[in-house]
Order: sequence, then C-alpha cells, then structure tokens
Amino acid sequence: MTAPSTKTLEDLERYRRLHAEATDPLAVRLLQDIIVELEASLSAGEQEDAGKKSEDG
Repeated sequence: MTAPSTKTLEDLERYRRLHAEATDPLAVRLLQDIIVELEASLSAGEQEDAGKKSEDG
C-alpha cells in the first residue's frame, strides 16, 4: 500500500486546526467542505491501493 501524500495529510491537519479556531460561520462551513474533500481523496487513494493489491494478489 502506498502511503498517503504527506502534503495532503499536512493540509488536512492544518484545515482541522483552522476549523477548530474559526468563529465566522461561513468560514466554518467552507473549512468543513475542504476537510470532507481531503478526507475523501485520502479514502479514495486507500481504496485504489487496496484494489491494486487484490489484483496483484
């Protein structure tokens, strides 16, 4: 399995910190959307790696 991109993980942690500190409702909502997108891209990468591994299996 390939490790998730370090940059993606760093971005995810940064956006989570920003979300925790945000007070503007619009900023909170936008940050939630960004976090969901990053988590989905990480999950998609894991599923893709699992599929490749089962094909090689």
